[in-house]
Amino acid sequence: MVSNQGDKPLRFALELKRWTQDEHGQETYTDAPDELIFFPRQFEIAPQQKQIIRLGRKLAATAQERAYRLYINEQPNTPSEETQGQVAMVVSFGVPVFVRPSPRLVQLKSSVIEVGQQQLRFELHNNGNTTQRLTRVRIGHDGDEINQFDQWYLHPGVRRNYQLPLPASACSHNQAQQIVIETDQQTLSQSISIPASACRP
Repeated sequence: MVSNQGDKPLRFALELKRWTQDEHGQETYTDAPDELIFFPRQFEIAPQQKQIIRLGRKLAATAQERAYRLYINEQPNTPSEETQGQVAMVVSFGVPVFVRPSPRLVQLKSSVIEVGQQQLRFELHNNGNTTQRLTRVRIGHDGDEINQFDQWYLHPGVRRNYQLPLPASACSHNQAQQIVIETDQQTLSQSISIPASACRP
């Protein structure tokens, strides 16, 4: 659903892109206007009104997941509608869309967890056939957590390294700490010793 919270009508056009990642997580977007059904493809929303976008698949699920981004692009006003001397700003945002495989295999692995120089470093490898979204990382007995990441999504077959800030409280106990990595589908945990020196630059 798209909402217009302003006081002027807004026009939008939809654009569908196939979304892939190579084995190192590098993302590629290619045109795929007819791989899914979505409508309305162009629409106008009056002030303080909403528009529902409907989307569906054309084919049955297969063993391979298909990922897309549906871009909702605001259309600029025509020159006659512009106010002289003002710059028109338009917005565009992409909604992730996944056609889940059947059967679904959820198999995420973590490895090479290291700490040092105020950083937590680890690698995630998605061995399953469905995309996983990293949601949070919890560190230590006090439950300090990180829930903002530069890269959220990990497609099937992708391996990616993460480097996150290490909370100072993670070094406040002279015993092993629990590192918990959570995605939207799976939770991984590992015990690791974090020396006090790891929380110093």
